[in-house]
Amino acid sequence: MRERLRIGATALLCVLPAAIMAQSSPRWGPDPAFAAGGMIKGISISPPVDDWTAEAYGMTEARLDALRAAGFNTLRTWISLEEFLYPQPDMNQTLAKWMAHIGRSEQAGFKVKVSWASTWEERLQVLNDPATRERFHTALRALCGALNQRYPASQVALEMLNEPPGEHLAPGYYRSAAPGWFRACRDAAPDLTIIIQPVGGWHGAMSGFSLDDYDWNTIFAFHPYSPGEFTHQGIGSQPHLYPVPMPITRYVGGRSQMIADMEARVHNDRYLSAQEKLAEVARYTHLIHFLWWKDGSEWENWDQLEDWVSGSGINPRRIMAGEFGVVSQFNYNGTPALQDVSSRAHFLRKVRDQTEANDFSGWVVHQALGDFNLFEQTGVGQHGERLIPELVTALFGTQPIPPGPPVAGALITVD
Repeated sequence: MRERLRIGATALLCVLPAAIMAQSSPRWGPDPAFAAGGMIKGISISPPVDDWTAEAYGMTEARLDALRAAGFNTLRTWISLEEFLYPQPDMNQTLAKWMAHIGRSEQAGFKVKVSWASTWEERLQVLNDPATRERFHTALRALCGALNQRYPASQVALEMLNEPPGEHLAPGYYRSAAPGWFRACRDAAPDLTIIIQPVGGWHGAMSGFSLDDYDWNTIFAFHPYSPGEFTHQGIGSQPHLYPVPMPITRYVGGRSQMIADMEARVHNDRYLSAQEKLAEVARYTHLIHFLWWKDGSEWENWDQLEDWVSGSGINPRRIMAGEFGVVSQFNYNGTPALQDVSSRAHFLRKVRDQTEANDFSGWVVHQALGDFNLFEQTGVGQHGERLIPELVTALFGTQPIPPGPPVAGALITVD
């Protein structure tokens, strides 16, 4: 990465508090306040619930103890976008409710990355509907001001819209919407770290941002979920490909057998016509060759992101792997997914290692208690309180991860 000082960094260093100065990166200026204290090692907790200790989606004391013991230091805590856009009975009570919810994470001893829980439709409205956009700005000013007043700058950060729609659906995201959110929040919260995502959370879309629109105390978070054919197995989008292990060389019979197994699944899909089967075989064959390129070593390639970081001169500590993971064997729709915990462990370790090698500020692994689950479980509706040991080792261990047992292709009939 190029050693380039940001314009104005010298002036900023003259006025920064000593606590932030101690965390400065000399080549790029100060680190974001939320990145003070070392690497962010975070985990998402479930979407907003009124009952913090709910059996299915809450943070029981046993779960919190397990997270602390493993080494997690940050919780990504979700709050309701809908309730802030349409506060009932008023903004003061809505703010009080969700500030108390955020406070539970802080009281449990974690740094808190606050994120808006939202639907796809709500995200489109925030971006495209002027009235909704103004409601969002009002919510930002209220929440950002409250967070800035209540918490030290190193304790809490606010993340803007999760995986925002692409420019083809919401033109102007990079030019006006995201900079507008930043200004609305920064006006109310001069010390708060603000976290922004590229469209779709995709690291290759980071170059759409102009760093002139933001200050040193912003973090850009991306979501490494590539290739989705591996990380999202079992959810139905690629039913003929399952299973794909990591490392891919564990597949019994190699690439040629994976293609043969795929062809058998396509052939057994009674919902496809003969012509559609030919097209699917061709598509999957191309995809399998991609997955096997360099024996799978190119999975989750960050070259585009690293080029942007180097070319823009941004402090790499302003970059975060904000959400990542692999669907567990019990995913949200109950269909079989990746039963091989070794594959999940290898992927988590790969993302962790790449984050550290790039000197990014940290990572947040996805935890949804039912699909991207790090806790032991025996069914979709059962959520354990013990973390899966192999995944803890992948995220926090230093020893190499064993390759794992061979993985054989399964003939799955698509119903």
